[in-house]
Amino acid sequence: MFKAFYLFAIFIAFFALSARAAESPQFIFPVACTLGTDCWAVNYVDTDPAEGIYRDFSCGAKSYDGNKGTAFALRSVAEMNEGVDVLAAAAGKTIRVRNGEMDGPKTPEALEAIKTGQKDCGNAVLLDHGSGLLTLYCHLKKGSIAVKPGQSVKAGEKIAQIGYSGIAEYPHLHFGVVWEGGVVDPYTGLLNTDGCGKMKKSLWALGLPMEYEPVALYDAGFDMKVPDFEAIKNGEPTPQSLEATSPALVFWVGIFASVQDDLVTLEITGPDGKVFSRREIKQSATRARQFYYTGRNLEHRDLQPGTYTGTARLKREGLEERTIQKTIVVN
Repeated sequence: MFKAFYLFAIFIAFFALSARAAESPQFIFPVACTLGTDCWAVNYVDTDPAEGIYRDFSCGAKSYDGNKGTAFALRSVAEMNEGVDVLAAAAGKTIRVRNGEMDGPKTPEALEAIKTGQKDCGNAVLLDHGSGLLTLYCHLKKGSIAVKPGQSVKAGEKIAQIGYSGIAEYPHLHFGVVWEGGVVDPYTGLLNTDGCGKMKKSLWALGLPMEYEPVALYDAGFDMKVPDFEAIKNGEPTPQSLEATSPALVFWVGIFASVQDDLVTLEITGPDGKVFSRREIKQSATRARQFYYTGRNLEHRDLQPGTYTGTARLKREGLEERTIQKTIVVN
């Protein structure tokens, strides 16, 4: 997907192999956010070179065919617009920059033009850290790039902001690593052709909370109608309280990295502790992002005033249950 930038990076890295560093790099987290709170690792490097098959480093399904980096995603376009800084993962020098690509969802025609122009990566920065080590930052926000070719940067220095440029389904940073002549997974220190279930050495700095996260229930809320998930993706606010005369009461959840056969349960309990609405769904296919909701039309009946609790649970074989919960006051 990021062919032009990666070919250039591998070319540069190949000619630096003779001077490669004896020690593994130690990257800082390249986004000014908190994993699991306001950003999430949505996709990892594909470690299976076979066409049509993909596996992340744990042998799970949190990747896609040919993926060469880690995707760190935001909750919404609104948070992207507010500005979330992308940081240099290590000290180095800027060797290539692309800016000017539009953010946001694209028409089929626009996507085809991006592919033809080999601009899948969107706005991007490529950093050289010496000894054949390079890092790539894709899908950056238009106009946010703060470095120029030839400019030196320190570890943790702002180089841009997370965007929605190139071929992307949501605002995120694609963070790629090229080292020792190929694409490397920073979670294992291994080439993307080495297969899954193996470990050489993590390239993340000691103490960083960079554990593998197979799935995330990352957002939830209430509404008085069927939720507009496109509006939610854009970050439009949902009600913080409702009137007893509201036409409906609905609870929704957003999930990153659901897989086929996940069991998702949504439940609303009323102020009396009784179940107001419940829905159980078996995930039909693996998806990077999924939304579900449950609720009831009130048909001219008033809601009982008080606090309502919405709970979403995800069960997957071999995985500890994931839960998210929200409350809303009905006046």
